[in-house]
Amino acid sequence: MPAFIVSVTAPDRTGIVAGVTAALRDLGGNITHLNQTVVRGYFTIMLSVDLPEGVDAEAITARVAASAPEGELRVGVMPFREGAPPVPSPADRFVLAILGRDRPGIIARVTAYLAEQGINIEDFTATVVAGDLVLIFGVRVPASLEITHVQRSIETVGREFGITATLQHENIFRATSEVRAVRTLA
Repeated sequence: MPAFIVSVTAPDRTGIVAGVTAALRDLGGNITHLNQTVVRGYFTIMLSVDLPEGVDAEAITARVAASAPEGELRVGVMPFREGAPPVPSPADRFVLAILGRDRPGIIARVTAYLAEQGINIEDFTATVVAGDLVLIFGVRVPASLEITHVQRSIETVGREFGITATLQHENIFRATSEVRAVRTLA
């Protein structure tokens, strides 16, 4: 079965996921990966879907677009090309949290630093509320990098903008940040 990457963006409302996934099901599709979020009132979803032979990008676009009122959905479709994935170097997953007053250029500078170090961004959210910036990155730090050096360097980048940057191993972040019961209530 050929696979496609499908992206949909629209003003948020209830039922978009139901409509999009039903449209793909009606084409004989099987969704294998999905990520969805809402940013400032705009819905976006990205899916990987396996479809029967003969279903092409135009058919997918038309069927998905027809799952909502005309012109509501922006649909993008591209064939998934499975090649030899690059062999990842050994890496651990870390959470990078950045907090402070918002200023232009912070995201560009931080992401440039990560790229220069060979640190891959796997997840990323950014919000600004009342001028306060919160960036949360899920990153893979190559085992070849010294974590204390990376932490000091990212703190230096943060000081350029007057922001706080904290890098924690994902397991430590989860252990200290997840909300869960200390003991079961009787």
